[in-house]
Amino acid sequence: MNKNIEINIGARLGNLRKRKKMTLDELSSKSGVSKSILSQIERNISNPTVSTMIRISEALDETLSNFFTNLNKIKDKSIQKAKETPLISSKDGLCSLTILGAGETVNWLQWYMLTMKPKGKLKSKSHGSNTYENITVLNGEVEIQLKQKTEILKTGDTFRFETNQDHCLINKFKGITKLLMVNYIDPINGSFS
Repeated sequence: MNKNIEINIGARLGNLRKRKKMTLDELSSKSGVSKSILSQIERNISNPTVSTMIRISEALDETLSNFFTNLNKIKDKSIQKAKETPLISSKDGLCSLTILGAGETVNWLQWYMLTMKPKGKLKSKSHGSNTYENITVLNGEVEIQLKQKTEILKTGDTFRFETNQDHCLINKFKGITKLLMVNYIDPINGSFS
């Protein structure tokens, strides 16, 4: 992972506050976050919690996702070369998970490329309450086993499900199956375990 990428929440907050013509006092009053904490966040001295960011975003009449999505407008563009992208392999070597997601979103949004060799199996424990997964089969065929349901997906299929339960993915294709996996949480009520 490129360790030189830094998220500038402070600059984003300062720009939004000024664009909305709010003083630190006004934002503090509306959000319930102290003026000194807001000032520290804007100066990148303090890292806010998710609940603090939700209160600030709401006070600025922004959704939390918009607040972070628009961070891209204030940071440099970057390309992560394939050889720099983190890769995790299963003990048996039949599954490999390429971590595509950005470090700054790991608490609420994660995405991966899963490559499964024939007979590859990936077992996952519950990711916690109010967590969800979207799986799109890029090529091949996969069986997804949930507590009370089993789904078979083929190339081009997408399956969305709540991941508050153990689940298992099994390659049913004679060749390699590739999947795009996106995990996210309900921004108000969830957290990854």
